[in-house]
Amino acid sequence: MNFRTAIVSFALLAPALSAFAVDQADIEKSVQLKDGSTVHMFKDGKMAMESKFGRAYRMKEGESMQAADGSIITMKGDEVARLSSALQAHYGGGNK
Repeated sequence: MNFRTAIVSFALLAPALSAFAVDQADIEKSVQLKDGSTVHMFKDGKMAMESKFGRAYRMKEGESMQAADGSIITMKGDEVARLSSALQAHYGGGNK
């Protein structure tokens, strides 16, 4: 492999690895909800909501949600900005 190929390979691989690191470093667990949305739980115990359309949105702390398996989850925190930046890194873009 020549030098030029190595540089191009690294340039294409680096953004993918950094997006994966952001997503996996912060989000500990994701639970699918009955309505199609997803609640993401961070390592510090705080949570954030993702709509079924893939956007972060607000939910009041203390509200109850029903998981797809029927269990009840109570919202702790409201990490909209944190999830939004992780989603942008994961999907590779912003609002246009």
